[in-house]
Amino acid sequence: MKVLHLSTFDTDGGAARGAFWLHDALRAQGVDSTMMVGHKDSDNDSVVRPAGRLARLSVAMRGKMDGLPLRRYNKTDESFWSIGWIPAGIHRAVQQLAPDIVHLHWIGAGFLPLGELKRFECPIVWTLRDMWSFTGGCHYTAGCERFRTGCGRCPQLRSQSEGDLSRSIWTAKRDGWKGIDLSLVPVSGWLGDCARSSPLFAAHPIEIIPNGIDVGVFRPTDKLAARKAWNLPADRRILVYGAVNATQDRRKGFPELLKALDILGQSETARDLLVVVFGDLCREDIPANGIETRLVGYIDENERLSQLYSAADAAIMPSLQEAFGKTIVEAMACGTPVVAFASGGPLDIVEHRMDGYLAKPHCPGDLAQGMSWCLDEIESGCDLGARARRKVESEFDIRIVAGRYRNLYERLLRRAA
Repeated sequence: MKVLHLSTFDTDGGAARGAFWLHDALRAQGVDSTMMVGHKDSDNDSVVRPAGRLARLSVAMRGKMDGLPLRRYNKTDESFWSIGWIPAGIHRAVQQLAPDIVHLHWIGAGFLPLGELKRFECPIVWTLRDMWSFTGGCHYTAGCERFRTGCGRCPQLRSQSEGDLSRSIWTAKRDGWKGIDLSLVPVSGWLGDCARSSPLFAAHPIEIIPNGIDVGVFRPTDKLAARKAWNLPADRRILVYGAVNATQDRRKGFPELLKALDILGQSETARDLLVVVFGDLCREDIPANGIETRLVGYIDENERLSQLYSAADAAIMPSLQEAFGKTIVEAMACGTPVVAFASGGPLDIVEHRMDGYLAKPHCPGDLAQGMSWCLDEIESGCDLGARARRKVESEFDIRIVAGRYRNLYERLLRRAA
């Protein structure tokens, strides 16, 4: 069985790392798996780029030019957009490798044009890691549901025209993907429900398979040792929060987090609380709220990130719209319960008041209540972290996830034989 994964990136970003980890796990299980990407950052020999001296330049140029049609609009900053209008010839590189299965992942930023899918000569599996596959261009809808009826009058484009760019992209997807052998794999039940409600996928099978992580890398370590390694106090209650583009991406819920911390700062909980933030936030992004906050910057090593999760009592994940929630699973794998909003992907991961806390969607007050509840439960001896770890071991271990994909591939190939 030869499987070819297509992804814009191999390790840059959560979606790319999820695809790479799956590819690596499949190879460990004996699958002949190759990953073709537009931008390669790893040194893994099983990850390749399209052949040709100009291939790298072509990918870079398509990435820059893909968004040109958006310049006609006064677009909001609610979501990243991909259009996929520039020809790429990826199908020729795919034909040279002659896979039995083509597996799509995150293919935005001009990497894979809309019309390429119908050129593949084998079954296609598509892991849906956001909403782009069934929208008129946005990767997240910010609550808009016009994708269910063909888009147009797009609020993110600030458009009042039924025939705007979003309608054109949606129509191109409908025409380009009609009749192809395509199986969809959303990473959460919420994303699956969205995909099922789209006319684009009415004729295609849909199976939910979550993201997986390496539970040998993300694992509990001794809390005191982890705190010492990060130079964190042994006698404080610690919350951890990870942010990339938190101030630019409204979907990340950073304003809701700040409001929740303001509420928490007025309570007794704040007296011995320390919030540790990793990612790209700056000191001026976090106003004074009565809670000590420590910024540790980017963390590029999974082992170090695992250690930081283990050092914390609980993690906060305030995203307003999330297809899955890989950081939730990472933290839980390290024995650290998570506080998140009860919407989207987190609903599949956190069991409310059993291994974490699901706050009312978009409600800073309940987010603050969730932080207090987790900290109090842990202090009273409730082992939320052990429950969280068991959940990840049973449902989100990358080996289990890879096995489910392998079974899917085998079913598709038997059907095609």
